[in-house]
Amino acid sequence: MFDLPQILRHNARFDLDKLHWLHGEYIRLMSNDRFYELAIPALKRAGFDTDKFPSAYLKAALDTCKGKKRLFSELADYGGFYFVEEVTYDADAAAKDFTPENRERLKKLREVFAGLASFDAVTLENSLKETAKQMGVKAGVLVHPTRLACTGKTAGPSLYHLLEVLGKERVLARIERVLNNLGG
Repeated sequence: MFDLPQILRHNARFDLDKLHWLHGEYIRLMSNDRFYELAIPALKRAGFDTDKFPSAYLKAALDTCKGKKRLFSELADYGGFYFVEEVTYDADAAAKDFTPENRERLKKLREVFAGLASFDAVTLENSLKETAKQMGVKAGVLVHPTRLACTGKTAGPSLYHLLEVLGKERVLARIERVLNNLGG
């Protein structure tokens, strides 16, 4: 079954990175109900009041985070923007993405989003890409400032899904806040 020359001579060691990876795999494969059962207390420990949000919203927000992090303690940083009214922006990213030239682009995108009858991920994606095409820019030129305006971060759950979960009113308010801070 095994060959003695293949046995290593050094002592066994505990690999924390491997343990975290394994935990991430466990989280990814667990049932949604079990995930919610463990994730909600983790968010509460991090200082988020999840009780003031409807159950459907809470579950939809957590669904966008499931399988993305290896530890429940990382959920607050990854998806905490769902549970606050005003997000805090990463300073370096804000300097890069909240430029005066992006102001007009965000303003136009906000107008497009405000006019949508359906605020679902597919419609949002098509609208953003069409708006970028009309402006003669790549979609990323709109994606990055929009993500930063709505989450305060440069990375996170799928942009279009997180916009759907946040909802039209909250998304428009967060983009408006950025526009007001850029002046005019």
